[in-house]
Amino acid sequence: MGENKIRRGRPGSAPETTAASAGSTDQADIDSAASDGSAATAPPGSVTPHDKTRYETLSQGFNQRFSSRPEYIRLIQNEDDAVVQLNRALDKGLRPTVRAGGHCYEGFVDNTGGVILDLSPMRRVYAGQDVFGEPTYVVEGGATNWDIYTTLFREYGVTVPGGSCYSVGAGGHVCGGGYGLLSREHGLTVDHLVQVDVVTVRNGREAEVTRAHRNDRDPAKRDLFWAHTGGGGGNFGIILRYHFAGLPKPPEHVWISNVAWDWKDLRKKAEDGRRTNFEVLVDNFGNFFAEHSAEDENVYNHLFVLFRLTHESSKNVTLTCQWTKDDLTDLKTFLERLERGMTTSASPQLHPVGSFFLPYPDMHRRMPWFQATMTLNESGPNQRGKYKSAYHRKPFTETQIKAFLHWLTTDMPGVDLQHTLVQIDSYGCRINARESSDTAVPQRDSIMKLQYQTYWTEKEQDDAHLVYLRDLYAAVYEETGGIPEVSSSRKEDEHYDITTDGAYVNYPDVDLGTNSPGDTSDYTRLYYHQNYARLQLIKQEWDPKNHFRHAQSITRPGR
Repeated sequence: MGENKIRRGRPGSAPETTAASAGSTDQADIDSAASDGSAATAPPGSVTPHDKTRYETLSQGFNQRFSSRPEYIRLIQNEDDAVVQLNRALDKGLRPTVRAGGHCYEGFVDNTGGVILDLSPMRRVYAGQDVFGEPTYVVEGGATNWDIYTTLFREYGVTVPGGSCYSVGAGGHVCGGGYGLLSREHGLTVDHLVQVDVVTVRNGREAEVTRAHRNDRDPAKRDLFWAHTGGGGGNFGIILRYHFAGLPKPPEHVWISNVAWDWKDLRKKAEDGRRTNFEVLVDNFGNFFAEHSAEDENVYNHLFVLFRLTHESSKNVTLTCQWTKDDLTDLKTFLERLERGMTTSASPQLHPVGSFFLPYPDMHRRMPWFQATMTLNESGPNQRGKYKSAYHRKPFTETQIKAFLHWLTTDMPGVDLQHTLVQIDSYGCRINARESSDTAVPQRDSIMKLQYQTYWTEKEQDDAHLVYLRDLYAAVYEETGGIPEVSSSRKEDEHYDITTDGAYVNYPDVDLGTNSPGDTSDYTRLYYHQNYARLQLIKQEWDPKNHFRHAQSITRPGR
């Protein structure tokens, strides 16, 4: 039960290509790509290089570091169109990549010489049913976070505990284990998922629609569903729609608190005379969430925090809180705990951090939840960027805090680091109520999630920013070989009970390795832990010819 097949017979299938060709392309590839035949190859209604108005824009995602020259871009209109267009691409021997919002941090949707299947026309959010006739909230793969929040709230009074960037597409966000400002209360997006509808190529030759339910009688379909609860995008097929059940009602009102500390004051000595105020602040932050992130936490599960450790050139370090209780007492206690032992105090934010700026003079503002979501819902300008990530299970070590301080106060001549930061998000609570194998997201005992970010506009600055972020990251995780190593529950293991627990698949980072032949890759372990072996078997079952691939895609067993 649960499968509806739409097929179109074909005389043969496209030859398989190696994973080495699956990553992003460089400028030489783009310049040499043939485009004269694109119009003849592309089906009617597709965007080809001859479309001077749309082609360049639709060939590029959010991160301006990456671009490509696909044979054509097809805007997918509906389920039938997805099946037909995927079959057409495979008939022509063209590798498909699938794009929802285009926010991939690496160039995984770039596809010189192939086909980009763009789901943005499929953005409906509505009340529907799963394969068993049970009511669900349906989100199409091309819907953005903002489509989801506005429709679910306005029409049904519920929400998904997803991310705060409004233009991120559901297609990639959900299946990577997306999280957001309500996740400490309500878990991850995938914790509310019951079914995913996917266009797969199970026989390696022709596309069909598979409706994979978490309770399907067919274990292969249950596996396919599970793979979409944290297995990442671009691995198994075209995600047409997600079905959610048991979605929470958002709070009526929330408090938004936005405060800042001046870097000049953070460099000064703290009360103990040994450490700086910066070191004390970061240490206090980690210790607080180590105490208040258990799955049964019933006070500070109402708190979500975005702590932005900016480069010193940006002038201030900021802390943005969403507090869902009416009484401010416990929120104020949290802020007091952060400043314990410091010789300086927070003030309203005076300078923007990137594009984010909430200059509230009263430091705390009560707002209806939906208005607060609009206020915090920003994606920033399109520019060049590099990202890294880490899960932290324990408070920061002294080595980690000193690395933050050193690198965030280190200048690079001629390089603008004002938009460089380490964002520390509070994590845990109801996220940690699941076991590591319940979903494909294995990180279920972390208290903080870190996102390393640097932004710039000129291509000539690429190398400097990439080197800076790599060096910062390596220094922070010096104690575990330069990466946020995966912890082990067995005392005899080298990495037993360490502070970190890998990296986040939705913040991909090719510095962690690729699936190119001969590459030594850490990404499979850091993203997926022990769940990777199961994901490989599911890959073998549902995409045996490896049609859906990119530089960090899931490989089949033995590859």
